[in-house]
Amino acid sequence: MTEVKKPASPFVVLLVDDQPIVAEGVRRLLAPLTGIRLEVCAKASEAAARALELQPAVILQDLNMPDGNGMELVSAYRAEPLLSSTSVLVLSAEENASTKADAFARGANDYLVKLPPAQEFVARVVHHAEACLSERERDAAYRDLERAEHELEQRNALLDQVNMRLAESNRELRVDVGTQRERLDRIARVSADLARVQDLDIMLTAILREAVALANCAYGAMFVVEGDKLRAAETVGSSVAAVCEVPMSESTVVGRVATANRLSRLDRIECARSGRDLPALGIEALFGDRIKSALIVPVARAEGKILGCIALLDGHARRRDAHGFDENDEQIVTHFASLASVAIERAQLIRAMILRMIAMAEMRDPTETAGHVGRVADLAIMLYDEWCDRHPEELGNNARVRDSLRIGALLHDVGKVGIADAILRKPGRLTDEEFAEMKRHTEIGAALFKGIRTDFDEIASTIALRHHERWDGRGYPGGLSSISIPLFARIVAVADVYDALSSHRSYKETWTRAKIVEFFEEQSGKHFDPELAQILLLNLPLAEAIRARRPD
Repeated sequence: MTEVKKPASPFVVLLVDDQPIVAEGVRRLLAPLTGIRLEVCAKASEAAARALELQPAVILQDLNMPDGNGMELVSAYRAEPLLSSTSVLVLSAEENASTKADAFARGANDYLVKLPPAQEFVARVVHHAEACLSERERDAAYRDLERAEHELEQRNALLDQVNMRLAESNRELRVDVGTQRERLDRIARVSADLARVQDLDIMLTAILREAVALANCAYGAMFVVEGDKLRAAETVGSSVAAVCEVPMSESTVVGRVATANRLSRLDRIECARSGRDLPALGIEALFGDRIKSALIVPVARAEGKILGCIALLDGHARRRDAHGFDENDEQIVTHFASLASVAIERAQLIRAMILRMIAMAEMRDPTETAGHVGRVADLAIMLYDEWCDRHPEELGNNARVRDSLRIGALLHDVGKVGIADAILRKPGRLTDEEFAEMKRHTEIGAALFKGIRTDFDEIASTIALRHHERWDGRGYPGGLSSISIPLFARIVAVADVYDALSSHRSYKETWTRAKIVEFFEEQSGKHFDPELAQILLLNLPLAEAIRARRPD
């Protein structure tokens, strides 16, 4: 005999029945399963209040009770918002078809002729309980997302106030040197560009490159706070692929700058002594001992909370003096860092909201991990950059476009939050009906972006809707083909399938490079845009490096 599936989570069952023998029978049937608590209500007049008190996953409702009508209680449960997800199972001795139809019309989820065989009874109770718990879990995730959006709106309002203060600071900042005036004009233009960037990684890259240009230096690193450490999120001029993390402490200059929220400027002599009789800079792992001068500036919110720091190295690249950076560099980079903090905080809030949405999908589908979607996003950017090199006359390869593509790629499968667990977590092959339901995740995902009103809505919606279309027109949901499929959806299709094939799953082993090459060559012009498939195959070492940088 097939073993009845055990419940994944504990839950409460409320039996509304006046017959003690039925209560005892139900108790015995459910007793072998741990995590199920049975509550019994023998009076119809008390049932609604008891249900509201317990908010059970399942209500077993008798129809004929001395002090009330069970059918009316079914309607009462369904009229109560707090019980909207509770599964209501009618438990009655009547087998009349019209009675069953009336029960379902009033909102019953199932109708059991009492008492059915033990295995069937337990299986139905567990099935309906898990459906209830999944719906509650999904509702809670949606509420978390709504709270995150509200928090983002509030934070944006605060950031607008900070922007107004920074604008006033811009007007008050006066310099006598023409170079400084050019720098301020450049900062004004850059701050407007940063305000339109949404993705955190692209934001950090843009900030560091601009700081290096403003200070006219050779090298640089952008550090961000992660727990009790500072991590080098982006570098300029470093050929080292090592991960660089620095403790938030006085042990290094970078750590001291972030801890004290105070910049540090070091000339050639001080840099030569760092790591000897002075604390190490903290960036030697990236640049070795070639550092000649350094300017390390904290990036902090208006109230003083540290977000990270910008480390600029070998100032005044065209000069050969002993000092490197000067007071003008301090002033202009500090001013730029204050603008950058506003942009970083906004991008971090958006990243937090995106991670919540990804966590919702991961909670429903174990394969939809943060590592997977992060790699798909990185691969999509790599493919897009290479495509733009081949098509300079097409879409401009600018930070704004790359920003929207990356966020859309991160959220390509978020529509899976609307698909039932029984389908998402099914270990075997899906039936035709189940696969038809699974395909709806593309439309559900696209619909999630209709009301959020952020800049990346259109691209994210398009990617979610179209990333399962095929070049030969045999994809879904629209059966689009060739270049009628939007470019970003074609890019994410290649990135998504490549990462799935190169990753270990419970149902498959990691594919070898040779097998992946054979697959993409065979599916070029069928499943995939042939040009994008070729770009991937020509850049497999880079794709594999992305895989290594973001493990599951």
